[in-house]
Amino acid sequence: MFFTKVELHNFGIYKGTHEMTLTDKIGDRNITLIGGLNGRGKTTFHDAVLLALYGKQALKYIQEKEKSYEKLLLDHINKHATDDETYVAVTLVLEDETEIRIKRMWKARGKKIDQQTIVEKNGIADKYLGDNWSYYIEEILPFGIARFFFFNNEKITQLADDSSFEQIKSSIKSAIGVSTIEKTIEHIDEVIRRKKSALKSFETSELNQEYQEVEREISEIDQRLEEAQRELNKLELQCQKLAIQIEAKENEFWSSGGDLSRNRDAIKAEMNRISDVAEQIQQEIMQLASSAATPLALCKDLVVQSYNEEQEQLQGDVKRHTDTVVNNSYQRVISRLNESNLPLEVLDLVKRIISDELVGHISEAVHENRISMSPVSLMLYEKLISEFFPGISQKIIGLVSSSDAQEAEYLSLDAHLGAADDKTLAMQLYEALKSIEKEKALADADYQRKSDSIESMRRQREILVGKRIRLIKGMAEKENTNDDNMRIIKYAAMSIETLTEFKKRLQKEKVERLSNTATTCFQTLVEKNSLAKKIDINPDTLDVTIVGVDGNELLKSQLSAGEQQMFAVAIVWALALSSGYNAPVIVDTPMARLDSSHRTNFVTKYLPAASSQVMVLSTDEEIYGRYLDMVRENVVDYYTLLYREEERCTSIVQGYFGEA
Repeated sequence: MFFTKVELHNFGIYKGTHEMTLTDKIGDRNITLIGGLNGRGKTTFHDAVLLALYGKQALKYIQEKEKSYEKLLLDHINKHATDDETYVAVTLVLEDETEIRIKRMWKARGKKIDQQTIVEKNGIADKYLGDNWSYYIEEILPFGIARFFFFNNEKITQLADDSSFEQIKSSIKSAIGVSTIEKTIEHIDEVIRRKKSALKSFETSELNQEYQEVEREISEIDQRLEEAQRELNKLELQCQKLAIQIEAKENEFWSSGGDLSRNRDAIKAEMNRISDVAEQIQQEIMQLASSAATPLALCKDLVVQSYNEEQEQLQGDVKRHTDTVVNNSYQRVISRLNESNLPLEVLDLVKRIISDELVGHISEAVHENRISMSPVSLMLYEKLISEFFPGISQKIIGLVSSSDAQEAEYLSLDAHLGAADDKTLAMQLYEALKSIEKEKALADADYQRKSDSIESMRRQREILVGKRIRLIKGMAEKENTNDDNMRIIKYAAMSIETLTEFKKRLQKEKVERLSNTATTCFQTLVEKNSLAKKIDINPDTLDVTIVGVDGNELLKSQLSAGEQQMFAVAIVWALALSSGYNAPVIVDTPMARLDSSHRTNFVTKYLPAASSQVMVLSTDEEIYGRYLDMVRENVVDYYTLLYREEERCTSIVQGYFGEA
C-alpha cells in the first residue's frame, strides 16, 4: 500500500485545515522530504498518521503509558482553533488499487470527548468498515508490524539496548508471525478452560485432582509473572530516565570544559586574534577622538542651537535692511510730496495712504551693527550638522558595540581557558556522571535479573501447560459423558500441541532468514565492512548476538554510538523486510546519534531502499547541505512545516527550507 494524502484539522500545532499530497515511487524517486525546525510539528505529523490508522492502539507509541486515550485527544486539540472540531485523516491505496480514507474526528465536551471514525472506500462512506476498522487494519498492516515502518530514529536505539531486549524478542515474534500463533494458542486454551467446567465428573477423579493442582500452580505463576512484569516495567522506566540523565550530564560536562584541554592552543590563538581586532578598534577610536570636529559632537545641541540662532539673525538682518530701504524711500517720497503743488486735501490723503501701507517697516527700521558669520562658516556648520554628526554617532555606536563584543568574547574564552587549567567544575560533573552511570549499571543488572527470572517462570509455565494438556487428554479418553465437551477439549488440546510444534518449526525457519537479512542490512549500513560477520538470532530464545569476523561474540558495548544506531536501524529494516508487508516508511529524527560516515550510509543506502514510499521528517541540521545533495535524485517531493508566529500555528508548504 501507499499513502496519497494526510489531512490535519486543528490537530496540535496545526490550526485550521492542512493537507499533504503524497506520491508513490516514480522511477528512482521514492523519498518525500518534510523539513521542520524543532517544535514545528514533525512528531505531531508522525503521530497523526499513527492515530488515524490505529486509534487507541497508537497510544503506547505516542505518549506516556499512564496517559489515557481521551486525555491524548484533548491534549491534541489546537488551543487557538476557530471551530470546535478536530480530525486527522489518511488516504491510502491498497495493492488491488482500492482507495481507503480513514478519518478520526472528535470534539471536546468539557472533560469528555465525542469521537467518530469514518472510513470511505473508493470515495463512498462504508459504515461496516468504519465500525470494524480496528480489525480491518490488522489485515492491511498489523499494529505489531507498524513499528518497523513508522518510527522515530532516536527512539529505536532502545531496540539495541540491553534494557529493551524483550522488545526485540516481541518485535521478532510479530515480524515472523509467531505472535499470531501464540494468540491462537491462548484462545484455544481459553476454550479448554470454559469447556472444562462442564465436565462434572472430573471433580472426584485423581486426574482432576492432579489437574487442579497444575491449574493452581499455573495461576500462581501467572500472578508472579504479572507482578514481575510490573517491576520490570518500573525498572525499564528507571533505566530510560537514567539514560536521559546521563545524556544531559554528558552535555553539561562537555559544555563545562570537559574537552577544553584539547582546544587550549586554539583558544589562545583565538584570544590573540581578538586582541589584535580590539587593538585595531582602539586605534580607530583614537583617530576619531583626535579629529578636530569630534569635540563638537560632545556639544552637538549647542552647535545646532548656535546655527539656528545665526539663521534667525540672518533673517532679522534681511528684514532690518529692507525696513531701512523702505524708510529712506518713504522720507524721500514725503519730501517730494511736500515740495509739490498738490492741493492740501490731496496731499494729506496721499501721505495717509503711504503711511498706512509702510508704517510697519517705518517703525521697525532700526540701525544695528552686528558681526555675522561668513558664508564659508555657515556651509561648514551645515555640513557638520547634516553629515558629520550622524556619521560620527553611528561610527561611535558601532565601535563601542564592536569593542564590547570583542571584550565579552575575550572574557568568555579566558574563562574557558581558566577552566582548562582548573577543571574543578568539570571533574565534579565527571564524578556526578560516573555516579549516574554506576546507578544505571546497577539498574540494568536488576533489569536483566528480573528478565531472566520472568523467562524462567515462562518456561516453567510452558512445562505446566504441557502437563495440563496431557492430563486433559487422559481425562478425555476415560470420560464417556459430555461427549461434545470432551471432544472439543480433546481436539483443542491436540490443536495446541500441533500449533506449539508448528510455532517451533516456523520460528526456527523464519529466524534463520531474519538473521541473514539482519546481517545483510547491518553490513550495508556500517562503515566498517569487516566489523561483523553475522547477526545471529537464537531460534529458541530469540537472543540476538553480533558475531565478529574472528567468530567471537562482539558485545554491543564495543560498538560506537553510531554503530549501535545502525544496528538498531538494521534490526528494524530486517524486521520490516521479513514481515512480508509492503507499506510506506515514515522516519522521524533521521540522523539521531549518527556521525558523518554513518549519516552518509543512512541517506544513500537505507532511505532509497527502505520502501517504495519513504517520508523523512528532518531538521535543517540533518538532511541538508551535502546530505541533501546525496539523496536529491531519489526525492519525489519536498515540504516544509513552517511556523507562523502571527497565527501561532504551523502550515504545510511546498519546498524544503526555502528551496523552490
